[in-house]
Amino acid sequence: MFRRPTPAIVAGLFTTALAVGATGWITTNEALLDAGLLGTVATVPLLYWVMITHTHQLNDEQLAEAHEAGYRAALHHVARGLLTPPPAPPTPGCRQASEQSAGNVVCLHCRPTHIAEEKRAVP
Repeated sequence: MFRRPTPAIVAGLFTTALAVGATGWITTNEALLDAGLLGTVATVPLLYWVMITHTHQLNDEQLAEAHEAGYRAALHHVARGLLTPPPAPPTPGCRQASEQSAGNVVCLHCRPTHIAEEKRAVP
């Protein structure tokens, strides 16, 4: 209920306190100067609260836009996946011939595909 007028009220209080303090400083009236300084110091935490609240609202709006963009991207990917057949699954074991590897690297987890696995009989 008070989210929209709150920044204007806090800015008005801060500006009024600064004006009272400046008036007390110019006229050398210590009471006005003290009142202006007290009012300015009292409204600084409110200004921080307004800025943090504003930042969180912007982040919520950006988050909503990101969710919508992700939803649209997911729909696009689903549509492309339904229209094109999925690629063949890679064969487990060694790398495909199209992949290049460094000459000094030994593949420890690759099984040769041309040797059939022996079946062990369970005693």
